Amino acid sequence: MGWFAVAILAALLPLAAWRDAARRGYALAAVAGLLLFLSLREVPLLVPGPRWLGEHWNWSGSLLAVAGVLLLAATLVRHGLRWSDFGLTLAQRSGSSGPAVLVTLAALLLNLLLMAGSSFRLPAVPAETWLFQTSMPGLVEEIVFRGVLLALADRALAARWPCWNLAGAPIGPGGLWVTLLFVALHDPSVHTLTGVLPAALLYLWLRARTGSLVAPILAHNAWNLSVYFAHA
Repeated sequence: MGWFAVAILAALLPLAAWRDAARRGYALAAVAGLLLFLSLREVPLLVPGPRWLGEHWNWSGSLLAVAGVLLLAATLVRHGLRWSDFGLTLAQRSGSSGPAVLVTLAALLLNLLLMAGSSFRLPAVPAETWLFQTSMPGLVEEIVFRGVLLALADRALAARWPCWNLAGAPIGPGGLWVTLLFVALHDPSVHTLTGVLPAALLYLWLRARTGSLVAPILAHNAWNLSVYFAHA
């Protein structure tokens, strides 16, 4: 069901933008970025023998996938887009840092309290898992989803549907497409709706509120770590 939903969402974007050449180009670039991410992260898993890096997590696949998407972004930058359009900037929108920190801390605390009440406990968590969760998910998935794909999806759907202002964060239909895509790529379950969807909405709000990927990356990794802390 997850991969079927991903295929439908990937096809909907170019269909929605097909009548306008410029928007169609952005839509096709977004689909290309998605395919790059999904295919490149699997490459190391196809190579026989021990993993290139690490034992429990696909470090090399994650790095290869984000490198491919960044190469696509670099190509688009040469044709008129800016790195800041993808959120790849340290600059934060004026007045956004305080609300971003407060919302993130409140969301993390609520999520931690909800999960801590569960009877589920993880076995001993290896050090590699703590290191991976501290760095890679936020870095890779935010660059890909709330970074490159969001910028392209917003442009593909521009001027067709309205943009909503949610507590100072301008969120358009491209954000909805990216969020549904992100959720669909996770295993379909109750946990996906209760854990992944709220987190994805938080990351999207942070990206739109601050104009940068810094806050989403930090919040993403902190969210993942909170899951392990609560269940350890």
